Amino acid sequence: MSTMDVATFSVYYGGNWVTSEDEEDAYIGGEVKMLVCKPEEFYTNLGSELGEAFYGKKVSYNYPYEDSKERKLLCERDSSFKKMCDGARWVKFVNVYLIDSEGDEEIGAEPCEEELRVERNVANFIDEDDDEQFDYHNTPPNSDDEGREEDEVKYVRCKRGSGVFKMNQVFDSLDEFKEALVDYALKGGWNIKQNRWGKDKCEAICGVEDSETPCKWRIYCAFEEPVGKFMVKTFEHEHSCTKDGYCKILKSRVIAKLFLDDIRSDPDFKPRTIEENILKNWNLVATIDKCRKGKKIALEIIQKEHEEQFYRLRDYKAELLRSNPESTVELNTVLDDDGSEIFHRFYVCFANLRKQWCTWCRPIFGLDGCFLKSTLKGQLLAAVGRDANNGMYPFAWAIVDVENEDNWTWFIQNIKKDCKNLQDGQGYTVISDRQKGLINAVDRELPKIEHRMCARHIYGNLKKLFPNSSEMKGLFWSVAESCILSEYEANLDRVKAYDIRLFEAIMQRNPANCSLAFCTPTASCIDVHNNISESFNNAIDPSRYYPMVEMLEIIRRRAMQRIEARKKKAEDHKGRFTKRATAFLAEEQTKLKFTKYVSGSSDGRCEVLDCGKSVSLHMGMRTCACRKWEMSGLPCRHALRIINKKKLNYEDYTSEWYSNAKQNHIYSSSIEPVNGLRFWKNSGSVIKPPPALVEEIQNTKGRKPKPKRKKARHESPTKKASRKKRIMHCGRCGEAGHNVTKCKNPVSEKNKSKKKTPIADGLDSLTQTQTTQDQEE
Repeated sequence: MSTMDVATFSVYYGGNWVTSEDEEDAYIGGEVKMLVCKPEEFYTNLGSELGEAFYGKKVSYNYPYEDSKERKLLCERDSSFKKMCDGARWVKFVNVYLIDSEGDEEIGAEPCEEELRVERNVANFIDEDDDEQFDYHNTPPNSDDEGREEDEVKYVRCKRGSGVFKMNQVFDSLDEFKEALVDYALKGGWNIKQNRWGKDKCEAICGVEDSETPCKWRIYCAFEEPVGKFMVKTFEHEHSCTKDGYCKILKSRVIAKLFLDDIRSDPDFKPRTIEENILKNWNLVATIDKCRKGKKIALEIIQKEHEEQFYRLRDYKAELLRSNPESTVELNTVLDDDGSEIFHRFYVCFANLRKQWCTWCRPIFGLDGCFLKSTLKGQLLAAVGRDANNGMYPFAWAIVDVENEDNWTWFIQNIKKDCKNLQDGQGYTVISDRQKGLINAVDRELPKIEHRMCARHIYGNLKKLFPNSSEMKGLFWSVAESCILSEYEANLDRVKAYDIRLFEAIMQRNPANCSLAFCTPTASCIDVHNNISESFNNAIDPSRYYPMVEMLEIIRRRAMQRIEARKKKAEDHKGRFTKRATAFLAEEQTKLKFTKYVSGSSDGRCEVLDCGKSVSLHMGMRTCACRKWEMSGLPCRHALRIINKKKLNYEDYTSEWYSNAKQNHIYSSSIEPVNGLRFWKNSGSVIKPPPALVEEIQNTKGRKPKPKRKKARHESPTKKASRKKRIMHCGRCGEAGHNVTKCKNPVSEKNKSKKKTPIADGLDSLTQTQTTQDQEE
């Protein structure tokens, strides 16, 4: 074996990494074994030497002149192994560390781009102090050498986004160096351009064109073999030119990366807006064509992201089921003509959310769908329950291609399978809008459920019909919130007296479906709107701009953060009942001035006057003639009058659905943690995005086509006007074959009464003159 081909490996195993108080990492415990072999044979020799002690270990390495924090993960079938082998051939000595795979995560392991976008989206969900300032992407700027002489050259890294260059700066790749060039140009507004480039070198010079006094700014980066990294070897940092407002390195692909998130959140982001933002943010000028090409490249990158994430949907499903046992994750696909799988719909219901809702929440939930706002045009369906504080508690959601009866039926069937007590809907209440497919699906799958229509959607439709009706809002909501039939009919009479057209429009929409007068008290809820579901749609709005897997991950992470935040609030709350229930009772207390106690009996029956009208109650059965007590589960003002009169405790007459203990039970269990994308097992199956996705992205590219001319009624919608097979008639004499300019005939009787054109008048007089001359001759 030639000594030129071998390297020495110092293998540390059996210990763990420990961070000291001064934030220095040290490998504590274990043993050390020296291996001398070819770098390519390292794993083979290591397995032979350590045997079973090697299996299941996480491997990292660094060079003698690197700090312990600069260690990098090492995988046998990865590009990291090739980099290690290349560096080992030149350095000849490598430190290798083995720890248990369940131990702390290595510093060198960088999260993938998809996980970073999820992190950025959910970072500000909870308002709390975050003191962690360590950047896991970058190595500390100054690295102490180990095992080297004091006069050894120390290498520094370029901090990402800083736009600062120094001599002997090192980069892992030329792409990283080019990104630093862009940061430098944008930060200072300099015009620079690449002068030389290749697979192992890159040079940039000043791009200002001035033949008399050329600017001397120059930087050269090339691969340094002893270090195994790309290093800045030449750097002239002084500019002798004047900024011209342009930058030749700001190409369309760079623009695409700069505005990728903006275009991802808004596919209609205009090139003109990109041009204006470049001028505003960096004081640089970019042509509109370059911005247009940049947007096109960005859309291609987004399309590729969507396709890659569709490929991993089956792996994502497997990871959810592994980390959250007993959960339901259903992925439906359809077969293409060539036999490949195309995405159809995706359903998620976590076991802990399902159990908490079925056990501790009121038997009421809302169903609603919302549009996805990325280039993936589809719908997100969600089932949202209510917690003890009347807040939203989503427990199932799905991604479908369109909101129709088939998809709603499939979604409700999955909910029935997960929530065994739901069955045919007996004893449950659902609130939704008047979407026809949803109504039919509920009637078919849950025939005995109480189905309330969202009054807010009905009011929105009425507002479009009567935009100038100032009193319509109060009249409509008085009808919807009527708890007894007589009150409902009286409020309808008020609407009829106000505007008969408004009354007829309300009756056409069957107000009985959205009025409390026709609802049962089993749900202990007086809501006749689906604002809880709309609030959930608003809460997940940022995620609707992202690709499939990222969107689902953001929804899951936000659900976990919501549970954690509300759990802490419930633990800190001191009262017996939740905050909103207490606020409702406080509001009812303010209305006691309109009531007066009349009489009561020993069996709990009482009578109260409300604005001069008699109202009967039964304190034992917790019922009132106004039906507000049994509908909401909270004492109405009539009950509070009796409670105050007899010096009772109102908490004894409040439903336990609103207790803080119930709230603590609801949020006592959360979704189990899920590993990131790079930890998923690759199933190898490929799922293609739906064709609508590709068509939408393609339609977004390029300029907007000019609208076609609107054709008149007599014109053919498909054919252009043609003169073929048309017979010409004279407008003077009426005969065919010629027009008025060549007509020699007298004016016909039919056209004498018509207004003559100047040409016709001239021809007429000319004809009369010629006739007179002929007669004289």
